Amino acid sequence: MDAWITMIFPFIWILLRTTGVLITAPVFGAKYVPWMVKVTIALVLGYVLWPRVPAAPIPTSLLGFLMCGASEILFGLIMGFCGTIVMAAIETAGHIADIEIGFGMANVIDPQYGQPSPILGIFKYLLILLVFLSINGHHLFIKALHESFHLVPAGAAFIPKMWTQVGFTAAASIFKTAIILSCPVWASALIVDFALGAIARTVPQMNVFVVGMPLKTLIGLATVFASIAFYGIFTEQITLSMQRLLESLLGVIGR
Repeated sequence: MDAWITMIFPFIWILLRTTGVLITAPVFGAKYVPWMVKVTIALVLGYVLWPRVPAAPIPTSLLGFLMCGASEILFGLIMGFCGTIVMAAIETAGHIADIEIGFGMANVIDPQYGQPSPILGIFKYLLILLVFLSINGHHLFIKALHESFHLVPAGAAFIPKMWTQVGFTAAASIFKTAIILSCPVWASALIVDFALGAIARTVPQMNVFVVGMPLKTLIGLATVFASIAFYGIFTEQITLSMQRLLESLLGVIGR
């Protein structure tokens, strides 16, 4: 019986941390991915990692078991959330672009979170998500998960205080990424506003409010579709940001 417990509990710790990552990580944690698929992936990854990663000593009390389980789940949730917080910059960029071209009041259901989101935000998110999958960006979380077990054995998870500082740094980088992604749209909208202002001064008879909104929408959409060619570069940079964030989190543990 003791030998069976010694064997099975490390697998449970591995499964809990893996499940936490899959719940919050991009692609894996999306609502449109059935729970049966998530559970299957977690079981397969847990079974593959089981004989390959070290495990901490088994707790001797019920409270110890509960604390280990909660720590493993929370550890995995934070790791997966690193990717989600970076991907949130895409929808933020889409929200900025929607406001500039007049789509701010038109929302659709986001398949990732199941709530209303801006149209261009969903379009950019799904487009970059496809590129993210094509360059195997989702492998980052599997590699980070495997590395985390070598830094923190299964059953010994803890949340370092330095993770708070890393999290605030990541949140601040969202706005930088969002501004960069939305820059073509709001820059073109700003140019249109200046042009319409000049026209209003030279041709007072023209109603720029009637002409301006459809013109800004047309130019904004044209700018969005023209910038699609650069989304591969944007996706690579976003993937690198995720990688650096995961390395920062694991680096704090390794100190």
